[in-house]
Order: sequence, then structure tokens, then C-alpha cells
Amino acid sequence: MKSALIFTSIAALLVTLSPLASAQDCVVRPRLISVTGTAEVNVAPDEVVLSLGVDTRNKDLATAKAQHDQRAKELLAVVQSAGVEPKDIQTSALEMKPDYSEERVPRFLAFEVSQTIQLTLKDLSKYESLITKLVAAGVNRMDSVDFRVAETRKYKDEARSKAIRAAKEKAVAMAGELGQTVGKPWDITEETPNIFSVQTSANAFANARSSATEQPVEESTVAPGQVSITATVHVSFQLE
Repeated sequence: MKSALIFTSIAALLVTLSPLASAQDCVVRPRLISVTGTAEVNVAPDEVVLSLGVDTRNKDLATAKAQHDQRAKELLAVVQSAGVEPKDIQTSALEMKPDYSEERVPRFLAFEVSQTIQLTLKDLSKYESLITKLVAAGVNRMDSVDFRVAETRKYKDEARSKAIRAAKEKAVAMAGELGQTVGKPWDITEETPNIFSVQTSANAFANARSSATEQPVEESTVAPGQVSITATVHVSFQLE
């Protein structure tokens, strides 16, 4: 008896839902116009990330390590004197290895101790003098110079807002050509925003090496340029 009642209840539920399912299947997709809006915000960088290194060579490993440690200490002292906080200084690589010639029978040349340090300088007015002092302290390798914007959130929001406005303007213009008007948005999606920072490599280091032995000049040798932050949105509007 209980089984019969359960079966009857399920049957009644299916009968009740069937009209709803049919109604959903019969919903007519609204007339839409789909557009893409893109915007770009260019911002002057306010910090720079430097990846630099110290390479020390000596045929005696202990001597090479001792000389390297002294140069590394001088490097860190220079960085800290420029106001770089400890949390913005990181040793990203440290390596000790023998170096051999490329002859048919390799010949031992020296032990090489290499260290790579990454730091973030948040006061760009100190950039020129810092590079010069780093070279004097023994830095002999500059892997990259990356100018960035510290607070990117507000610029992302600005670019997104501009992209949405651009999409709306495009939709209105296209619909107007067809004698239509744009109604409410039906669907909105955003692509992953991009941030293009300005990168410099060996040229800045080469300028610093030469200026370290020459008289200081007032002109800057590096142009930070601008950081480009873009946003792209896809929007579908109902046509009225």
C-alpha cells in the first residue's frame, strides 16, 4: 500500500513539472547584440625590481668564497643605505662550482661563486645613484630591470570601467545603424587583465659601469617609460 502511494506521488509531481519544463524549452532567446570593449591605461611606474648578481672567481675555493662574501656584504649595505627594506631584498640563487676550459682535455681554471639578488626599489629618484654604487661595490651582472606600478588595483578598475563604456558606445552605434535601440545587458564577461611593464636589461648596467669611473652627469641614462594596463570585456545587450 505504501509503495502504491509513493508511486502515485511521484507520478503527480512529474505531471506538475512537465508544463514548467515545456515552458522553459519554449522560451525564445531575446534579440541580442554582442560587442567587445577594450581600454588601456598608461601609468608612470613608481618602483623598479632589479635582478643583479655577483660572480667571484679564484683557484682556491675558500678564497673565492671569502672574497664573494665580502662583496655580497658590501652590496647589501649599499642596498639598505638606499632605503630598501629587508623584506624587499631576496637571494634568489647561490651557486659554487669549478670552471673548466673547453679544450679536448678540459683544464681546471678556477672555482666560481655566483649569487643572484632580487630587490625592489620604491624610490625611483635613487635609481641612478644606486646602480652606480652597486657597480662600485662589486656587482658584475645585471639580469633584468623591471619598472612597475605598485598599486595596480585602481588602474585595473579604471581600465575595466573604460572598457565597459567602450562596449556600450559600440553597441549603441551598431544598433543605431540598424534602426534599433540598446536595452539592458544580457551577459557580461571579462578577459584576464594584462599588465605590461617596461623592462630593461644589460644597457642600464653598461651605462652604470661607465659612469662609475667618470664624472657624474645630471642627465638620466634610463627612461622608465610607462606601464600599460589593459582591460577587455564582452557584453551582450538586448535589442529593443
